[in-house]
Amino acid sequence: MTTLKALKGFFAIAISLAAAQAFATPQQLLTNIHSLRLLSTESLTNFYMYSGLDADAKYGRKIIENLDEFTVILNDIRQLPAADDIKDSVAAIDEHWEKFDKLIRINYNDMESQGFPNIRLVDEMGKTNAVLLKVLTKAYDDAQISSGFKPSKIVETARTLAITMEEITAQYSARGTSNLGQVFMGSYERTLEQMAEAFRSKLIQLKEQADKQKSERILRSIDSKWNFIERSIKNYNTNTVPFLVSSYSERIIEDLEQLADAQ
Repeated sequence: MTTLKALKGFFAIAISLAAAQAFATPQQLLTNIHSLRLLSTESLTNFYMYSGLDADAKYGRKIIENLDEFTVILNDIRQLPAADDIKDSVAAIDEHWEKFDKLIRINYNDMESQGFPNIRLVDEMGKTNAVLLKVLTKAYDDAQISSGFKPSKIVETARTLAITMEEITAQYSARGTSNLGQVFMGSYERTLEQMAEAFRSKLIQLKEQADKQKSERILRSIDSKWNFIERSIKNYNTNTVPFLVSSYSERIIEDLEQLADAQ
């Protein structure tokens, strides 16, 4: 009788673990794809900061760290059972990532060796990154459809805000770099002002969705940092401070990711 009870307990635990794993796999897949979206755009921001600040070693290291982390997470995605259902999307990520990775490394090496990049290749890099971001977003959507798993509204809002913040920072950093600003103009469909308005709107939505008592501190942190840089973003032509915007943006994204992870 004791053995029977033990067996029942064992099977109950096994079933529970299997169910948890089945749930965790699509959730992890979405989290990983979202991380790739952030890393791809962050690497571009760091390149513009690197080139605009005369090959500042700090941003040079960040570029390589972004690229290495992207590769690790992409390899992790391939190992997830849930990724088997979006093989075409993963193949598309591979294809466009390979193109972007090659271009940004060429431009990085040009900065290292001669102090300036090839403008044509910088232009191609920005456009390739924009396509990569669309491919990653499609993969994110495909993963939700194939798995039937959808993150909560607050997680989705926080992730949308994080992506928007990354795009704002990339475009702002490029515009703040005199020799690359014009090149970057065609890489994104929205202007800085449009993205800033979208961020403000989504931030209001996030506050309405969040548990005020549980998330008050982190929401206040996001709000105060955004208030500090919003005017500079909207008036980039007259008051360009890429280092400040990049620094505050990084901390806003960390707060948003922390908020999403806590759900």
